[in-house]
Amino acid sequence: MSKKIVISGWYGPGNIGDEAILQAMIDTFEEQFQNCTITALSFNPSYTKNTQKINAVRQVPSSIKGWVYSAVTLNIFKTIKVIKDCDLFVMGGGGFLSDWQPEVPHDWLKQMKIAKFFGKETWLYGIGAGPFLSDEGKQTTRYYIDNFVDKITVRDKESYRQLVENVKINKAIEIEIDPVAKMKVENYIDLNDSSDNSIVMIYTEYFKSKYFEEKHHKKWDLLFNAFCSQINAVLEHGFLPKLVFFQKNIEEDLANRFIEIFGDNVKVEFPNDYKEAVKMMNKSDAIISFRLHGNILAYAMKKPFLPIIYHHKTAGFLEHIDYPYENCILEVGDGKNWKDEKIVPQEWFDKTNLFLESIKK
Repeated sequence: MSKKIVISGWYGPGNIGDEAILQAMIDTFEEQFQNCTITALSFNPSYTKNTQKINAVRQVPSSIKGWVYSAVTLNIFKTIKVIKDCDLFVMGGGGFLSDWQPEVPHDWLKQMKIAKFFGKETWLYGIGAGPFLSDEGKQTTRYYIDNFVDKITVRDKESYRQLVENVKINKAIEIEIDPVAKMKVENYIDLNDSSDNSIVMIYTEYFKSKYFEEKHHKKWDLLFNAFCSQINAVLEHGFLPKLVFFQKNIEEDLANRFIEIFGDNVKVEFPNDYKEAVKMMNKSDAIISFRLHGNILAYAMKKPFLPIIYHHKTAGFLEHIDYPYENCILEVGDGKNWKDEKIVPQEWFDKTNLFLESIKK
């Protein structure tokens, strides 16, 4: 008899990292449960259906307005039906379990309550947790996990500590490497592809979110200058900087800013999905990534990579592996998600230079 699994997460908007998480979970569950059918809750079901080749329905709304619209369009009834009919409800991957964005714990974890209402087995799988900055956030998280979650797997030791020591969860919690680290990337690359003499560079606008204090908004310009110093180091080594952006709808302005400065000396890419991203990364000589899943995909592909740590999730990932370029790692943070390190563009140039010299040996 086929096991019916529903996976919920930040799927559908086209973020390459989140879509890679979903695919990695599909790979894992299809291997673990040899007879299973998988449905995703997605913010864009047609995108998910076309990309992952699985069934998808509309994600559970988070606002009253969203619930009204979902009821009028009948989407919510399709969503509730797949939850009611499933055997296992999984909230998977990503770093959503934190009150850094205050509304997040309730908006996501309420889905576990809906699944439990129908008597379903419920998992939090491969998630990142923390920071938790308010008593309300801790209480909300503890309430839902204590009452409506059967199994918890986190992707790093800090997430485990946050849940056990900070939130006071008194349930068994397993620690496993992020699902994307075990993704079957060989399904999406041509083993005969040769190098195009590029370094893939994966950046995003940080310190511009409404959740940051004004002092961190001002820090963005310094971070951008540090990114530029890395690009200059790559150019000096004779590589083509290939700027790969994981979410076009929010990163196009950043891409254009790089083009204004570097012109034809850089190549800008907006992959449509994780498959295209993997192909682009596979042709490069190495990856430099601010995004967590840029680094994890590089690891899965056995490519040299230089991580920029802005959150404990990246440091937690590195704890799982034997990372050979430790003296090249760069750190930047906000004092909440990660320690607040100074940004010195010359240091970024020097460490990037050291990394590039190391991979040539």
